[in-house]
Amino acid sequence: MSDIEFSDDVEVEIKAKINNIDEMRERIKVNGGKLVSKNLIRDFSFDYENEELRKRDCVLRVRVFESGEGIITFKGPRKGDKRYKIREELEVHVGNGLSAVKIFERLGFKQVFRIDRIREIYEFEEEGVRIMLDVFPEIGVFMEVEGSKRGIEKVVRKLRMNRSAFTVLTLHHYIEEFKKKFGRVPKLTFDN
Repeated sequence: MSDIEFSDDVEVEIKAKINNIDEMRERIKVNGGKLVSKNLIRDFSFDYENEELRKRDCVLRVRVFESGEGIITFKGPRKGDKRYKIREELEVHVGNGLSAVKIFERLGFKQVFRIDRIREIYEFEEEGVRIMLDVFPEIGVFMEVEGSKRGIEKVVRKLRMNRSAFTVLTLHHYIEEFKKKFGRVPKLTFDN
C-alpha cells in the first residue's frame, strides 16, 4: 500500500441540527442554492467480525437510492480538526445497490448499522459547496455543509447562520442522545 495522499478524495464537512426545514430550504434558495436531487436513501454499514474498521475509525458503507442504484463508500479515519470533520472518502457507483449489500454479506462482512434518510442536495456552485438536508425517522433534521473550508464558511455566513450551531459530531452521537432522553433506540429506518 502506498503513502500517496489523494486530495480529491478528502471530504470536509460540518453538521447542524435544524428545527425548521421549510425555513432552511427557503434561506438556501434565496441565497443561491440550487436543488440538485431529493431521494430516499438507505445506508448499510459493514465491518469485519472483529470490528477492525470501527477500531480504525473507518466506515464501509453501501448507500442505496430509490432508483436501486448505489454507492459503495470507504471513509478513512477522521483527522484531528475540531471545526471540520475531515476524512478520506473513496466512492464507487454501482447499478444495483442491494446486490452490493449482498456481495459484502457473502464475503463475510457483517452489517453493523442501517439508517434511512430523505435527503435534499443543494449546490452553491460559485463556492463549490453542497448542502444536504437530511430528514431521519426519529432523530430529527440535519444540515451538512460540504466543500472547502473557505467555501463552507462563506456559505454559512451567506445563510446568516451562527457558526457555533455547527459540529463535527456523527449521527451516532445524536442516536445516543436520543436513547438517553427517551430510554430507547430511535427508529432508524422508514420500514414498517
